[in-house]
Amino acid sequence: MRVLLGSIALFAGAVLLPNKHVAAQPQAKPDLVVALAIDQFGSLLLERWRGSYTGGLKRLMDEGVVYSNAYQSHGITETCAGHSTLLTGKHPGHTGIVANEWYDTRTGKQVYCVADPNFTQAHDPKARKVGPGLLAATTLGDWLKEQQPASRVVAVSGKDRASITMAGHRADGVFWYADKDGFTTFVAKGENPAARLAPVAEINAKVRTTFASDPVWTYSDDSCRRFEDTYQLGGVQWRSVLPPEIPVESGKPPEKVRPLHIMDPLTLEAARTLIDGYQLGRRGVTDLLSISLSATDFVGHGYGTQGPEMCDQIRRLDAGIGEFLSFIDGLGLRVLLVVTGDHGGSDFPERLVRQGFATAKRINPRQLLAGVAAEVKQQLGLDHGGLVSPDSVQFYAVDKDGKALEEPLRGKVIEAALAAFRRRPEIEQAFSLAELISHKVTASAVSDYSLKDRFSQSAMAGRTGDIVVAYKSGISVAPIRPTRFIMGHTGPYHHDTAVPIIFWWRGAKPQTRMLPVATTSIAPTLANAIGVNAPGDLDGSCLDLGYPDTPACKR
Repeated sequence: MRVLLGSIALFAGAVLLPNKHVAAQPQAKPDLVVALAIDQFGSLLLERWRGSYTGGLKRLMDEGVVYSNAYQSHGITETCAGHSTLLTGKHPGHTGIVANEWYDTRTGKQVYCVADPNFTQAHDPKARKVGPGLLAATTLGDWLKEQQPASRVVAVSGKDRASITMAGHRADGVFWYADKDGFTTFVAKGENPAARLAPVAEINAKVRTTFASDPVWTYSDDSCRRFEDTYQLGGVQWRSVLPPEIPVESGKPPEKVRPLHIMDPLTLEAARTLIDGYQLGRRGVTDLLSISLSATDFVGHGYGTQGPEMCDQIRRLDAGIGEFLSFIDGLGLRVLLVVTGDHGGSDFPERLVRQGFATAKRINPRQLLAGVAAEVKQQLGLDHGGLVSPDSVQFYAVDKDGKALEEPLRGKVIEAALAAFRRRPEIEQAFSLAELISHKVTASAVSDYSLKDRFSQSAMAGRTGDIVVAYKSGISVAPIRPTRFIMGHTGPYHHDTAVPIIFWWRGAKPQTRMLPVATTSIAPTLANAIGVNAPGDLDGSCLDLGYPDTPACKR
């Protein structure tokens, strides 16, 4: 029988005093720690499809220590920022990864969150240069490598920004899905690309074979057909169905449908390959494997969260995690697994309206920016609008060349733009970077955070926008591109901040713990189980799991 535990359960271990007459036993550390992130896997999505679970998701919830009231505590809820919190123990304002992209007013250029000029991609030296250089925090893997140098740290994902931010600065192998040729990694000057790709050579051969067969996404479960429907999206009629149908734009050749159904299975197979190739957990030390599954996010953005596409994706995810857990069972190792999400998500507004959410709608963010910029220009007598935005959430005060404004004009532009944003009916709240940086969170529980609390944890001088806005719930600023991008990130609300956290190991006492916790608690909790000292400046706190032979968290 599952035990329902609140705050008392978390601290129960603290009152159990050791028997002074019994000799202390060495900690039975895990052989392998696996951190599994599911992109766009919010708590609402987990519960939405819960009745269909028969595989890994069911097993995790039946056998694991489930934190049912867990959160990404920050306001800019995007992939890069969310992943950066998981193994650093810090919120984005301290990891430096404040969003997927931000704007550098010194150069007048947009910055990708894992851009790094010190590396090239192994599969293509002309591809975007990425690496961990912008990550301003260390990770669990970094702490492990420093204190237990023989340990190995490996990461794999469907996205570079997920794999890199979870791996940290000292990982032995960091891999992500690049294209139909397979998984790649970053290469420093003087390193051999082929040698760096050797650990994934086997899975990459399978990737190429798989794509050569031109895989078609069809239903794995016919019950998902009941969610099929037709929608009018602006001037585009689109049928939500599998195999996916892409509306053909006049005068343009038809796009090819991405086979999203194979993304997670390939990533999980790559993870199994890397466990074997690196001999993770089999060398008498604790190793760390990070996995991020990206397909749920691709489906959510391209098709929404409540249609036949997500129905099928969740069933495939459930089955894939089940197979991975069976693989772990077969290793015969002490494995500690944590599963969580980098953020949640919401369905697209046209379907929400049909369900009775009358205020849901889609707006054009360019028109919003143009309108605010016009007001600022007129009010201050400028020869330009004074604002630029990389993502429709962050706005930067700039001169006509797109670079930083000098004071006092900068302050005047920010003040005028703030007032204009706050008058807009689409905007719930707008904040200046200065007030977010100076803001002190007073809420006792992460579940009670205000919008200002959340955005303050996304604030970092020199990276976060001069102004940050929260749109009203139900508003989407995504363009209409069915199968590609139909719904974007929805910001600081429950559906995007609430994520599950599930710790699992063989023999765990199943529990559901309802005390509010943040994803920043994952890293110090795992560090305690491993026997690694975490830095003293973390934003998260260690949780007493009840993992065998693990000392109580230090308070």
